[in-house]
Amino acid sequence: MDLVESLNPQQREAVLYNDGPLMILAGAGSGKTKVITHKIAHLIRDLDYPPESIVAVTFTKKAAGEMAERINTLLGAPPHRRYFIGTFHSYGAMLLRRNARNIGMDASFSIYDSDDQLSVVKAICKDFDISVNLKPSAIQGKISEAKSKGITADEYFKNSYGDDFDEVVSRVYKEYVKRLRNLNAVDFDDLLSRVVDMFEQHPDILARYQEENKFVLVDEYQDTNIQQYKIVRALASQHRHLCVVGDEDQSIYSWRGATVDNIKFFQKDFPEHKIIKLEQNYRSTKVILDAANYVISKNPNRIAKSLWTENSGTNKIITNRLEDPFMEAMFVLRELDKYRRNLDEVAILYRVNSLSRNFEDIFVKYNIPYKLVGGVGFYQRLEVKDILAYLKFVNNARDEVSMLRIINTPSRKIGDKAIGSLKEIAKKCALTFGEFIWYGSLLSHDDVFAATMMSQEYIEKILEEGSDYFTKYSHFFTVMGELIKESFDPNREISQYIQLLVDKIGYKQWIQKMAGTKEEEISRLANVNELSAVAVKQAYTGREGLNSFLQDIALVEETKEANESHTSDIKGRVQLMSIHAAKGLEFGTVFVVGLEEGSFPHSRSLTNPIQLQEERRLFYVAVTRAKRQLYLTSARRRNMGNISFETIPSQYLADIPATLKDEYMQ
Repeated sequence: MDLVESLNPQQREAVLYNDGPLMILAGAGSGKTKVITHKIAHLIRDLDYPPESIVAVTFTKKAAGEMAERINTLLGAPPHRRYFIGTFHSYGAMLLRRNARNIGMDASFSIYDSDDQLSVVKAICKDFDISVNLKPSAIQGKISEAKSKGITADEYFKNSYGDDFDEVVSRVYKEYVKRLRNLNAVDFDDLLSRVVDMFEQHPDILARYQEENKFVLVDEYQDTNIQQYKIVRALASQHRHLCVVGDEDQSIYSWRGATVDNIKFFQKDFPEHKIIKLEQNYRSTKVILDAANYVISKNPNRIAKSLWTENSGTNKIITNRLEDPFMEAMFVLRELDKYRRNLDEVAILYRVNSLSRNFEDIFVKYNIPYKLVGGVGFYQRLEVKDILAYLKFVNNARDEVSMLRIINTPSRKIGDKAIGSLKEIAKKCALTFGEFIWYGSLLSHDDVFAATMMSQEYIEKILEEGSDYFTKYSHFFTVMGELIKESFDPNREISQYIQLLVDKIGYKQWIQKMAGTKEEEISRLANVNELSAVAVKQAYTGREGLNSFLQDIALVEETKEANESHTSDIKGRVQLMSIHAAKGLEFGTVFVVGLEEGSFPHSRSLTNPIQLQEERRLFYVAVTRAKRQLYLTSARRRNMGNISFETIPSQYLADIPATLKDEYMQ
């Protein structure tokens, strides 16, 4: 099989180039995934790179899985691949677990999601008696932002504005780092920053991975943050075989820490690099691409490129300025009649989520099937997080955050006073609170098995100090002990273990008691069963399987992954979503609504040139989601509370030449 036969000249050049650092500027719909997968297959099959020497990182687990399938198909290889292809966070987690002993970590560390992180911050705020007017979520956001930029807790205050809020963040940040280490836990930012620290502080470890990883590829490079760039730069600094693939015109995640400046850093740190532009678009019509090119060309300091296509579609872009949001939604409703046979190929995109309400109301009233993409992701649902907390604590005795979530879930009437006393007893035993509950539970269930886990001296101390509580709350400690012991069965499948756990703690009965309606009860129970089904897919077994299961779940991008996994299954429903959620997707027909100054571009960006450039990139992303037909709509009047005001049309509408637009005539 000729790996480059089906590629256009620029794609072919990108696949075959292997003489040093390479930046592939891949415009929207230009076939970048095809180039990446063919390049990896070329490295392995034609250039004899050992598969295990190749590292490819992307931003979602789903994208990594699809790439791996394509590569295996190209190679005719079995599914048990030896090259690494996955997210930055999964790569970081792998490196940290493999080198845990050498860098002072415990390989069984828990990975805390945003809710877990917030729990830690809230506890610190309570202990430090921090004013309730300072939101813990805002403090958590500042800490994450600092970590993504490589700013340590000690450095934070020096790099901040120095106001009272920053002083609070600085104090909480220091304590937050300390507590996570005591809990044997890391957050998502740690999976990157601690790898950066490891490479900087342990040159021997870095040298080993530089030798092992002969070729590094980065997908969606425009979405990388500083820490991610430091990792790939370190890996490739010796062999110089670094290939980054992205499009600065689609850099829309600065609020997540992504920086388009990484393109400049690459050019500076790898001056011998080559740039190849992929400008042929296989998705949209010439009219749509011309409009996108006109709009994005107004952004300064970009590497010039211009998308083109052989698609001869001539449908002009339909624009309409309606009287108010209701009329805007009614216009969309009327136009949908043209696409009733393919509603799943229609998307309504908006800059701010609040704009979805009118469309939801109208669609419900007129019985139009739709899918609101977003909301609460599967792994963030209450009942799923409860079961995961049990699994995390069973897996990691020092995970106090998870333990505190489950100690009264279902309710066991173990009050704050009892918890406080148990914490004091734990200190007397020279154990963390989590360890005391973990080992005490094991002793309560099976002291013979417990003896294999700890010394006789510790056993006697724990029993002496905690016997009254083990008796008073015997059911909780015995059940937890049984669950902990069962987790050490090397043949126990995690899917079966989850069912055992749910039965032992009486969770289904608790849901039946707590659910407000029958429908809620059915939904929550289905989610619990689905979690078990997730484990079936990978056949995880034993403690190692439990560790892998929890890691894989923790690394799923919560909202974005949930959106992608749901949208791929939609049939016959109009899709409502934010433009950020639409990134990477494509639709036959796209309505971009709410195109008014203050809404799009957003009011927060109007006085900030950098943010205004990102808003323009966001519009470019919205436009290039459309394959055949694009609608751009706005409302003359909108309400803010009980005040109605007249809007100004978005500047992007004026940027598109009149020859490409067809103003709707009512």
